[in-house]
Amino acid sequence: MKRNLFFYVFAVLCTMPFFTSCSDDEENAPVVIPIDEEIAGNYGGTLEIQLSGVVISGDGIAQNINVTKAGDNAISLSIVDFSFVGVQVGDINLENCPLVSTGENSYSFTADPFDLASEDGTMTCTVTLNTGTIVNETLTLDLSINAQLGTAQQDVTVTFTGERGTTVEALSDKANITSFSFDTNYEEHPMHQVVVGNSVKIDSVNHTVTFNVDRDSLATEKYANALANLYPTFTFSSNATGDKQSGAVMDFSGEGNSVTINVTAENGTSTAWTVTANSVIVPTTLANDFNTWVETSGDIAFGSLVLASGSWDTPEPTDVWASANLGCVGLSMLGYTGEMAMLQAEGQDGSAAMVQTLDTRAYALAPAITPGSLFTGTFDLDLNAAMAGNYLPSTHFGISYKGKPDTLNVTYKYEKGTEYVGGTAGTEEDKGLIMAVLYEAIDASGADFHLDGTNLADTQYHVMNAVVEGAEGVSDTNGEWVTVSVPFTEIGTYDASKTYKMAIVCQSSINGADAQGAIGSKLWIDNIEVVAE
Repeated sequence: MKRNLFFYVFAVLCTMPFFTSCSDDEENAPVVIPIDEEIAGNYGGTLEIQLSGVVISGDGIAQNINVTKAGDNAISLSIVDFSFVGVQVGDINLENCPLVSTGENSYSFTADPFDLASEDGTMTCTVTLNTGTIVNETLTLDLSINAQLGTAQQDVTVTFTGERGTTVEALSDKANITSFSFDTNYEEHPMHQVVVGNSVKIDSVNHTVTFNVDRDSLATEKYANALANLYPTFTFSSNATGDKQSGAVMDFSGEGNSVTINVTAENGTSTAWTVTANSVIVPTTLANDFNTWVETSGDIAFGSLVLASGSWDTPEPTDVWASANLGCVGLSMLGYTGEMAMLQAEGQDGSAAMVQTLDTRAYALAPAITPGSLFTGTFDLDLNAAMAGNYLPSTHFGISYKGKPDTLNVTYKYEKGTEYVGGTAGTEEDKGLIMAVLYEAIDASGADFHLDGTNLADTQYHVMNAVVEGAEGVSDTNGEWVTVSVPFTEIGTYDASKTYKMAIVCQSSINGADAQGAIGSKLWIDNIEVVAE
């Protein structure tokens, strides 16, 4: 059963403070309670979680709670090696909780409702203990949690029931695909040559695996049947099993170029994983006149919980060109209602892409400015960083590229904003950024590598680059369109046998990564082209 990780973690966080909120007030407790005889011991049972009245914990999560005597009318409860659906919490100790007798071999304990907030302030909740009882050697906990994350509000109920003297075996509930790859033994598996190296991505939250295949190769007679003749190797979580065999042929030629692998955890719960072959362009040239656009949409989500949604226009092909407009959707959670940072606009000839620097000073957790960007690659949201107002790690610059680039050709115009934010001298003039970078797609460990907003300017990663108007950036063009041809400079050593990516990045404020730039700066890109030797 698919689980919502936010609420699993959330319930754990909210349960822990309850255990520290037991009162030391013994006013209503009896003088002596037979704790050793009727209460102390191990209670083995299950946790159940309900989200808005719907059970999301399957048949229950095995858990042991140890109860010891802390006084004549007080107990301590200990959850050893607490694990909550794969989340390891460690030992949770409940010290000196007073008991109230409610009948023969029947006791209760209570706590006042309390509020919680995550350290970064993005998550708040109110936790209420409905009941806490030990009746006829059965321990019961019942918690209600009102949760708020961004603009989303949910009601969560967490209950535990366990029997004294019983120990349950907490079988693993992990049902993940932990590795997935294609060998490069092309004599045995010739069709593997269509797979783009180091393109596999495993998403354990949404239970997906994706990898890229070369669209041009698939269009040839030699590799026309490649998708039906791939032999992936993969592994599962410890003690988990799957309904597909690693190393056997797998057919990705069906609907959506996808295959479903059902993974069963040690405790018997099953998770369906979707493995998809994405057909992508691996070009030797890159060119776009930005005259063809399509509407795209995106969500800010935590697991299956959607926090915000939005839509915008994107230049085709959408698997080559991307923007940080999803970041503007994230800003809407903070109250932002303005324009997107990248828009379709009038060009010199037809349409153009226009990126602009937004004023986001009024929104808590957001940077002072949000520069617009257009780039080759993808925007893969890093939610933790985004919650802190940092979208730089989410901009994955670059797509697979064949050959040695020679020239960057571009038609553009630039208009600087008038109010510069984040500078020190007070007289700064904003400039734009237009650059193309060829870099190695594989790091020293053999893993996939990409540049992002945190390291794009670090030339140690550049094999070749072309930068319009150099490191100083693009100046105001006084409303005129400018066409330039910039040769690529070899920074490192180009090796035709290696795997490369090409990042073309256009940004409205060159120092936007440092939250410096002029509000209202705009960069239009009409035609852009990378020409190979």
